[in-house]
Amino acid sequence: MTQPKSKRRTMLTNADYVAMTPPANSGPRYQLVNGELVEMSGASYAHQTFLVQLLTQLATQVESLGIGEIIPAPFDVHIDEFNTYQPDLLFVSIDRRNILDRSAAIGAPDVVVEILSDSTRRRDLNEKLPVYAANGVREVWIVDLDAVTVAIHSGDGSAFAPVRTFAASDTLTSNAMPGVAVDLGPIYARIKAAR
Repeated sequence: MTQPKSKRRTMLTNADYVAMTPPANSGPRYQLVNGELVEMSGASYAHQTFLVQLLTQLATQVESLGIGEIIPAPFDVHIDEFNTYQPDLLFVSIDRRNILDRSAAIGAPDVVVEILSDSTRRRDLNEKLPVYAANGVREVWIVDLDAVTVAIHSGDGSAFAPVRTFAASDTLTSNAMPGVAVDLGPIYARIKAAR
């Protein structure tokens, strides 16, 4: 008896993603990951607390230094034809503002921040991180609320490697954001209080 041939999955493109997803803030959020439309689950209180505290420190410093733009989710990043992500936070340097349009970043931001959760950990680390690396993102900050760390991954245009891991008591600095220093102590103190 012969086996029926399995159907080959059709990979969706960025154009399909734009046509299929609702306008901003009007329903579930989605990402396009390796040609597959993925619905995003809601974030935890600890996740959102970390995001707001990090955003506050970064936005104040980046604006004061005049080095670029900080943009929180939900904001699409059309990283390539088959991948449109909504990272938790992104930084685009002043020299690269041309990648920003009204509704998305078209191309690689300088820095992407992904806050891991149980539902996103595998996809963020195994699927999205290599795509960020291959498409020119300078740094990806992986925030692990369970390990109480922020790992900065940097690469050569084809692959990433962790270059530094910051603990809760550290001050985070970034080669891609000169002059910025994030005091992680107060942020993780808020997280501890939120749990």
